[in-house]
Amino acid sequence: MADLRCLALLLLTFLATAAELKPSVELTAAPAQCAVGESVVVTITYRWPHGWAVANEPDPTPGFREQFVTAAPPPVKSSTGAEERREFRLTLAATRSGAWLLPRPAFTATGPGGPVEAKAPEVIVQVGTDNAPPRLPEPRPLLIRPPEAEAQSRLAWWLGGAGVLVAAAVGAYFYFRRHPAFSGPTPAEIFARDLALAAQAKEGKDAGTLLSLALRRFAGAIWKFDGPGQTTREMGFALRSAQVPEDESRALLRLLERLDDLRWAGGDLPVAEVQPLLDDGRGWMANVQRRLDAEAEAAAQRRTKGKV
Repeated sequence: MADLRCLALLLLTFLATAAELKPSVELTAAPAQCAVGESVVVTITYRWPHGWAVANEPDPTPGFREQFVTAAPPPVKSSTGAEERREFRLTLAATRSGAWLLPRPAFTATGPGGPVEAKAPEVIVQVGTDNAPPRLPEPRPLLIRPPEAEAQSRLAWWLGGAGVLVAAAVGAYFYFRRHPAFSGPTPAEIFARDLALAAQAKEGKDAGTLLSLALRRFAGAIWKFDGPGQTTREMGFALRSAQVPEDESRALLRLLERLDDLRWAGGDLPVAEVQPLLDDGRGWMANVQRRLDAEAEAAAQRRTKGKV
C-alpha cells in the first residue's frame, strides 16, 4: 500500500512539473564585452514539454546568417520524460564597436491548449576597440622651489618657451611643405597586415573570417563607408552608391559570398582549402590599387599641365 502511495505521489509530481513547463528559448553570450574582431560564443537553448508537437526542428541559424559566424557545430539534443531540449552553440566575430543586439530566435510548439510561441530575450554585447583599462602614467612629484628662485626664472622660462615655439613652427612649416601627404598607414598597408594575420590562422574558418574582415575594411576605407559593419548584401548597396566599377564590385561580392558560405560549412576546415580565397583576395586588392594609382598619376599629370 505504501508503494502505491509513493507511486501515485511521483505521478502527481511529474504531472505538476509537466504542467508548469512551457516552450522557451534561452539565449546567452560570453563574454558580454569584447573588442572588435574578437569572438563571442552564443548559446541558444530550445525547451518544450515532452509530448508537445513541433512542426520543424528548431534552428536558429537562419536568424544569424547576417552575422559573422565562425563556428556552428551540430546541436546537442536531449529528451527526458518531462521535456525536449535542443542546444546550439555558435561562435560569432564582432565586426563593429558599440551595443550589439543579438538576433532573437523563436519557435512554436503545440500542446493540449493549442500553439504557443516562444522567443529569446534581448541580449546585448558591448563591443569596443579596446577592453583594457587605460594605463595612466604615475603622477609626477611636485616641484617646490624657493620664492626667490621662482621670481628670477620666470622671465627666462617665458623667453625660452617662446624661442622653442618659434623654432617648432618654422620646422613644421618646411616639413609639411616637403611632406604634404604625410599620414598613417594606407588602406593597402592595412590590408597587407590583415591578410598576413589570415594566412597565419590555424583553422580554415578563422582564416576565412579574417580575410572577409580585411576585404570589408579595405573597401570601406577606399570608398568611404562602414565596410566591417555591413553584411554582404549591404555591401552591394554601398558599392553601387559609391559608383565602384562593376567588375570590381562583382568580384568582391562573389568572394564575400563564398566566404559567407564557408563559415557555415560543417566540421573543421583545413587552412589549405582557404588558400585559393586568400590568393583571390590579394589579387582583387592589387587590381583595385593598381587602378587607383593610375588614376592618381593621371590626375597629377593633368594638374602639372594646367600649371604650365
